[in-house]
Amino acid sequence: MTDPDGLGSLFGVQLTINIPDELARRLQPELERLEQVIARGLYKPWSESSGLRREVTSFLGRGPTPEEILAFRPSDATVARSQELLQRSKEGKLSAMVEAELDEMAELDHLVSLIKAEALQHSEAAA
Repeated sequence: MTDPDGLGSLFGVQLTINIPDELARRLQPELERLEQVIARGLYKPWSESSGLRREVTSFLGRGPTPEEILAFRPSDATVARSQELLQRSKEGKLSAMVEAELDEMAELDHLVSLIKAEALQHSEAAA
């Protein structure tokens, strides 16, 4: 995939790929949003992670108690970033990569909620 004229950013790049039939069948309903599917697939949370991922990883790495888990809240900066992305999403102004970041934040929020539910059970069992 080369762009000898340097016009890829203006006009996009045409790409032809061969994929297995099963993958083609699964991809068929997603053709209208193929750009987003590819962008999300290329999003590398291990290297370009959201601030929330870094905060949750750091917090859990310290081995918090159930009570500390229940009290966990993301930083003000992370909350502000998520609110900004949600607003931009409502306005339809998210690139596919930024939409992948927002999706990651939603997945992490759900995961933290599940961890808090488990911590609550452990906290109640100990009482």
